[in-house]
Amino acid sequence: MQSASPRRLQIDFEEIPAEAWRRFREALSGRVFLLVLVLLLTNDVAASTAGFHWVDGIEVVTPVSLLAALLMAALAITPIFDWIALGIAALLAVPVALFAAWPQIHQHHPKVEPGLQIFNTWSIAGKEGVLVSDTTFFLFLICLLLWISGAWLSWCVLRWRRPLLGLIPGAAALSTNLLNVVPGSTDQNGYTFVMMVLIIALLLWSSYTSAIANAKRTHMKLSGDARWDFWQTGLVAMAGVIFLSIFLPPLSTTDRTVDVESGMFQSWAQLQQDLNHPAAFIGIGGRGGSATTGFSDDVKLIGSLKRNHDIVFTYSVAGEYGGPRYFRGVDEVWLTSGEWRYVSGAQAPVQKNQQVVLAEKYDALGVAAFTVRMVRPPNNYSTVLFYPGQLFKLDRDANGHEAPLFSPSASGLWSIDRLDSVQPPNSAGGYTVTSEYSAATASQLEAAGTDYPEWVQSFETLPSGGYRPPQVLNRIRSLAEKITAGATTPYDKANRIESYLRDPNNFKYTLTPPTPPPGRDPIDFFLFTSHAGYCEYFATAMGDMMRSLGIPTRLVNGYGAGQFDASLNQYVVHSDDAHTWVEVYFPTYGWIPFEPTADGTYSSIPRGQSGGGFVCLHDEGCDAPPDLTSSGQGSTNTPTQASTPKAPAARSNNGFVKAVGAIFNGFAPKLFALMFALLLLLIAAGARYLRPKTVMGVWQRTLVLAGLAGAKPRPGETPLELGRRLAKTFPEASEPVASLANSFTVAAYAPPETASEARSSVMEAWTNLRPMLLRRVFERFRGGRL
Repeated sequence: MQSASPRRLQIDFEEIPAEAWRRFREALSGRVFLLVLVLLLTNDVAASTAGFHWVDGIEVVTPVSLLAALLMAALAITPIFDWIALGIAALLAVPVALFAAWPQIHQHHPKVEPGLQIFNTWSIAGKEGVLVSDTTFFLFLICLLLWISGAWLSWCVLRWRRPLLGLIPGAAALSTNLLNVVPGSTDQNGYTFVMMVLIIALLLWSSYTSAIANAKRTHMKLSGDARWDFWQTGLVAMAGVIFLSIFLPPLSTTDRTVDVESGMFQSWAQLQQDLNHPAAFIGIGGRGGSATTGFSDDVKLIGSLKRNHDIVFTYSVAGEYGGPRYFRGVDEVWLTSGEWRYVSGAQAPVQKNQQVVLAEKYDALGVAAFTVRMVRPPNNYSTVLFYPGQLFKLDRDANGHEAPLFSPSASGLWSIDRLDSVQPPNSAGGYTVTSEYSAATASQLEAAGTDYPEWVQSFETLPSGGYRPPQVLNRIRSLAEKITAGATTPYDKANRIESYLRDPNNFKYTLTPPTPPPGRDPIDFFLFTSHAGYCEYFATAMGDMMRSLGIPTRLVNGYGAGQFDASLNQYVVHSDDAHTWVEVYFPTYGWIPFEPTADGTYSSIPRGQSGGGFVCLHDEGCDAPPDLTSSGQGSTNTPTQASTPKAPAARSNNGFVKAVGAIFNGFAPKLFALMFALLLLLIAAGARYLRPKTVMGVWQRTLVLAGLAGAKPRPGETPLELGRRLAKTFPEASEPVASLANSFTVAAYAPPETASEARSSVMEAWTNLRPMLLRRVFERFRGGRL
C-alpha cells in the first residue's frame, strides 16, 4: 500500500498537465481563426482612428486596443463567470488608458504626479469651461473608448459567439472617422475595405463554427460538400457586397454627412468632430433663456451654460466677403427687466430674388452671396433666416420685421430686425442670400459725426425705469466716462470700451461665471466684482455703456462663422457657435459691428475690408451690386477677417497632377476591389464546379482532373478499366477510385431502381477522391508539366 501511493500521486501529477492541455486545446478549437479576425478588426479600427492624428500621442491607441482584445480572448477560453471577466476589463480600463496617455499628460501637466491627481486637474478645468482645450483629456478618453471597443469585440465573438453585438463600438468609430475625413489628409478607403472583408469573414466563420458545434451536439454527420456549400455561399455574398459598394450610385446626390453626424453617430462623432475642429471649443456665444448654448431672441444673463454641439447649418460664399461672418438672427433693441430683447413691430414682405429697399441708404458697402443649408433650425425659431451684414436680396419669399421704436417709413423699413421665411414656411433646406457689408475705414467712421436721424434717437438712451436700478445706471455711466476720457468721436469711444472689455487683465471669458448675490444686478456684478462671463455679459456691458454716453447702439443675436470642413468644402455652424455682438450706428455708414468678447476665437473687427471686390458708394450712383449668384463667380473663398477660421490653402492647379491624383485616388482602389471580388467569384465558381449534383457530373469531373493530373482517359476505356489504371497511377487514391468506378458503373448501367441506390456511394467516393486528385494537379502544376 505504501509503494502504491507515491505511484498513484506520480500518475496524477503527470496527467494533470496533459488533461489541462487537452481542455485548453478543446477550448481553442474553432476559435483561433476567430481570434485572428478579432485582432485584425481591432487593429483596423485603431489604425483608422490613429491615422487622423486627432491629438498628439494618439498612436498609442493601437496597442491599447489590441491588449484589451488579447486579455478578453484569454478570459473567454477560461471557465470564469461572465460578470467577473467583464468586471476585470472594466476595472483595468481607466488605469490602462491613463498609463497609455501619461507621457502626453506629463508633458502638458508637468506638476501633476502620476496617479489619479490628474482627474482633479481635469475636474477644475471642466468647472472653468476650459477642459475642452486640454487635448490630454481627449487622448485619455479615446484610449478608454478603444480599450472598450477591443475588449467588447473579443468577448462577444469568442465567448458569446455574437459578432454583430461586438462590432457596434468599432463600427461606430470607423464610421465616424469616415464622416470626418478630410480629403488629402488620410486615406480611409483601405480601412473601410479591410473592415468590410473582415466583418463578412467573421460572420461567415462564426456561423460556420456554430453550425459545426450544433451538428456535433445533435450527432449529425456533415458531408464535405455541405461544408463547401456554406463557404461557396459566403464567397458569393462577399463578392456581391463588394460589387454593390463599387457600382451602385449614391442614395442621394446631396452630402448628408452633417445630418448623420447630428443623428446616428452624435455621441461619438461629436468628440472627434470637436478634436478635428478645435476652434469650436473656444469663444462661443452664450444662449439666453436656457442652460445650454444656442440661439435665442433675448439676452438673458442666467449664469452657467453647457455646450451643445449640434449642427445648425452649413454655408459657402460667392464673391469675396470682407466683413465679419456674423450671421444675424434678431436685433435686440428693447430694454426691460435687465435684459436686451427683440420685439416685433412693423413688417414688410421680402419678394423672392427682388432687391430689398430700405428707407435709408449707406455708403461704402461691399457685397457677397451666401448659400446656406439649414440642417436643423434652432428650437422655437424654425422660421428665422440667418445671414451676415445687411440683406440685399433672397431667393425665397420672406417677411422682414422692424422693431416698434419709431414710426414706419413710407419708403420701406428702416431696419430688418428679424427675417422669417414664408415660402417654404420654415428655414429648413437651402437658400441663397446676397448681403451687403460695411467697408468703411476707421477714418471714415471717425469723421461720421453725430448728426443722427430722428428714427435712430430711440437707440441713444437707457430706460430711466424698469431696466436697471438708477444707482447701477449711474455706475455704468461713470465707468464709461472714465474709460472714454479724452476720446472725441463716437468711434473712438466705442473702440475704448471694446478694448477695455477685451483686455484679459480686466475680464475673463467663462461659461461658468460666479453667481451674483441675491438682489445684485448681474451687469453691475460683472463689471465691478466678478469680471467673468460669456459673450452676452460682454455685449450687454458694452451696449449699456455706449447708450449711457448717448451713442445709438443695439445688440444682435445670431451665429459666428463656424469652422471650415474640407470634406464638404463648406463651413459648418454648430449650436455652440451662437453669439451675441454689438452694433453702433454711424451716419452715412449705418450699423457697424463691434466685438467686445475676447474668448480666443472672436477678435476685434478690422475696418475698411473690401474683400477685393465690389464696393458701392451711393453718391456715385451704384444702387445695385452685381448678381453673384448667376455670374459664375461662386466659390468658397478664404476669409480674411481675424475672427473667421481660415480654409486650407488651395491645391495646385496643375491639370496633369490633378488627373493622375484622380486616377490614383479614385480608380485604383475600385480596380483593386473589383479584382478581389472577381477572384472571390472565381473561387466560388471553382468550388461549385467541384461539387456536381449528378452522377454523370461526378464522372465528367473525374475525367477532367485525372487528365490534368497526367492520366488522360483513353479511347474506348470503360469506367472499370479507367479505375484500375488510376489506382496504379495514383496509389494513395486506389480505394476511393475503385469505389467510384464500381458505384458509377452500377449507377450508369443498372436498372433505375438499382442505379438510384448507388448514387450516394458515388458522391461519397468523389468527396474522398477529389482532394487527392487536386493535390496531384497542383504538384504537376508546380513542376511545369501542365
